[in-house]
Amino acid sequence: MPDLRTLFTSSFPSGLSSLRRTGVQAFHHVEDNLAGVNGPGVPADNEKGVIGWGTSWRMQGYLLMAEHTGDPAYVLRLAELVDGVLTARDDVRGVRDFRGRSLPVWSSAHKFTAASVLLRDAEARPALEVTVCPPHARAVRVTVEPEGERHFRLRVYGPDRPDHVVAGLSLDPLDERRADRVLYGAYEQRTGVTARLVLPDEPLPGGRAPRPGTYAVRPALVSLAAQTGMIAYPVAGLARLARTRPDLVPRSVHARVEGYLDAVERAMRVHDEQWDTTADGRGFYRWLPDEPVSFAGAELPTNEFLALGRTAVQLAVVTGDAEWRERAAAMARSLRGDMTVTDGAAVWPYWPGFGRVYRGWEATGSVKADGSDVRPSYRAVTVPEDVTHALIDLDFLCLYHDAPGVPEVFTGADMRAMAAAFGRNTVERRDGRPRLRHDVGGRGRRGTDREQAHVAAWMPLRRWSKDIPRQVRAIRPDTPPLPLMGVDTYCAALLTG
Repeated sequence: MPDLRTLFTSSFPSGLSSLRRTGVQAFHHVEDNLAGVNGPGVPADNEKGVIGWGTSWRMQGYLLMAEHTGDPAYVLRLAELVDGVLTARDDVRGVRDFRGRSLPVWSSAHKFTAASVLLRDAEARPALEVTVCPPHARAVRVTVEPEGERHFRLRVYGPDRPDHVVAGLSLDPLDERRADRVLYGAYEQRTGVTARLVLPDEPLPGGRAPRPGTYAVRPALVSLAAQTGMIAYPVAGLARLARTRPDLVPRSVHARVEGYLDAVERAMRVHDEQWDTTADGRGFYRWLPDEPVSFAGAELPTNEFLALGRTAVQLAVVTGDAEWRERAAAMARSLRGDMTVTDGAAVWPYWPGFGRVYRGWEATGSVKADGSDVRPSYRAVTVPEDVTHALIDLDFLCLYHDAPGVPEVFTGADMRAMAAAFGRNTVERRDGRPRLRHDVGGRGRRGTDREQAHVAAWMPLRRWSKDIPRQVRAIRPDTPPLPLMGVDTYCAALLTG
């Protein structure tokens, strides 16, 4: 593989802007210094979410570098990453998700999913499945202590989380202290503990109780829709590049593009059962009620369903498929519908305003009526979008606005309002230097050093605000905070546009 930095700097006009040069240098600095799970190769699986939230950003960075520099060498490296990513799919690896399916996607577990343990009785028969929601679920322990002959005490505990202790539980389905129902009544949002009673095939004389001891939980393996969208997006972008700028795509990569596109469509179709729309035509993806995730039954956060939305835009352009075009438009309407414009600047929430988490919900007394197998209740969350997850929102906004053949959703006024949100809402000045806030709401707390490194996300909106490049240059740190991450590759590539 030739040295991409040398190829670029030797062939690009000498009038390259300082910000663009900064982006090129930063891109290669990050890629050259990624360590551990962040790079430079592709992990063998996505169980820790590294492909979904790391490699995907790197792939998008290489795609942008190819588009912005016209150098096919970036496409060659991107194709290497894509080949590695496709090898890591569940069906290729022969692994099965929590439902026993082996699908053409990249399932996660680790910190992303609910963790469970199946407690057994004295005869080793399944008795009670205890489930714990994130965060910090995977390191949880469950301790069973006997209380008399038929009752027991359950303690659920782990680092960085409060203990959850419930006494006097029973495995008898007719006992008023039936374990699953008592744990349902004792549910707390901060601990997120629920249980499912596993009834024996035949009634057992004398009752039963779970074996005493301490047990580790195991996170469920789930194909998370947002991560599918993140991974498939740059692959679909490469297919689009091959159609629109074939001179940038070497012949060896062209030969693989149809297979790449098929892999994207197959992965996206896995989540068809999660697609939904509101009565007024706003589209989104949701978690299913039985998925072992924190917000089972609820709509994905806006940035997460827009991760699939970006891929839908690319598929609509490349394939001309009306279904992908309408899905992309429906998700665009969701973002537009949640925009509130004050004094010319837009604000939008992290969770979709029409959704369950934004409104919150109360326990009904029935798991089925609650709409979630693992969270009987949740307090409303109405916070504005944060500047990190806005990376996805802003990219979707500009991608959709510029895509040929999709219905118009965002007007010029909308784009100006989103651009104005940068200077008016997200930027504050302390000690004479501008700095990003944590969110786009205009009154958020001061952003972290890591969040400052994401300021390049606003560069695509420079068409609607000439001040953005100057402000980005003033805010962006010389180097991102350690450890370097895949998203730093993407943010550097944005500067080269």
